[in-house]
Amino acid sequence: MSCSLCVTSINQALRKTEGVVTAKAALKTRRAEVTVPEGFPTQPLLDAIAKTGFIGKVIEIQKIP
Repeated sequence: MSCSLCVTSINQALRKTEGVVTAKAALKTRRAEVTVPEGFPTQPLLDAIAKTGFIGKVIEIQKIP
């Protein structure tokens, strides 16, 4: 991500993905944090990012207690 429009595009794409509870991309960190139900597959998230012209990768998965 190199500009605020990129962040907006990624946020919109992730938020439109069925099953996504919250999504927030940040230009400063060049990362997105996404909340989904437990067991949700990561591929739909990566596909949504790819549609914006970027390549995503899963860095960490955390379970919320």
